[in-house]
Amino acid sequence: MSKPEIIDTPAGPAQIKRTNRKTLAISVLPDGTLELVAPLHSPIELILPRVEKRAAWIRTQRRTFREMNATRPTLRYVNGATHRYMGRQYRLKLAKGEPEQVALRGAYLHVMTLKGSEIEIKDALEAWYRRHAQEQFEKRLIPWIGWCQQRKLPKPRFRLRSMPKRWGSALKSGTIYLNPELIKAPSACIDYVITHEICHLKHPDHGPKFRSLLQQLCPDWKRLKERLERAG
Repeated sequence: MSKPEIIDTPAGPAQIKRTNRKTLAISVLPDGTLELVAPLHSPIELILPRVEKRAAWIRTQRRTFREMNATRPTLRYVNGATHRYMGRQYRLKLAKGEPEQVALRGAYLHVMTLKGSEIEIKDALEAWYRRHAQEQFEKRLIPWIGWCQQRKLPKPRFRLRSMPKRWGSALKSGTIYLNPELIKAPSACIDYVITHEICHLKHPDHGPKFRSLLQQLCPDWKRLKERLERAG
């Protein structure tokens, strides 16, 4: 994949990437960025009309994300603040002391830090989330190993990677990167993202064959995708 470039389009500036895919993929990211993934040798003169044809859809997606972002509360790291884990809301119950630890008990996330500063609390929570993301994602990926072997696809293995604009990505080698923030989403949404990336091991683009396989493996994917976007 080539490094992203910025080009002007009828829908405004867009980030374009070149890959070995056969068709053009047009996406609007949660921050409103327009992303184009195009075949290596597809001329800009052919890409721009396709973007213009999707202009109304692009405007709608951007408006939807703006509305979501406007109502999304800022995370706080104080007593009683709510944080999500596996789709559920939990309140913080803070304490000072040693050793530093985070524990989920009932409706509360108990966080103990040395000084009780928001930075300490944030760091402790993020480390806890990453540990649980590692455990949950690995467990959910295991059933796909046999599925891939039967289809002569690379053995899937995952890595955590913080990605501000993506939940996941897949490489031809079988490596699947998953955003640790995904651990805050409902379990069905986590499974959808993993299924989505597994489908990319067989079909690298988002063409009809990819969509058909995703529909077969995850019939409810459209609703789950929308739920994930709204959850942020």
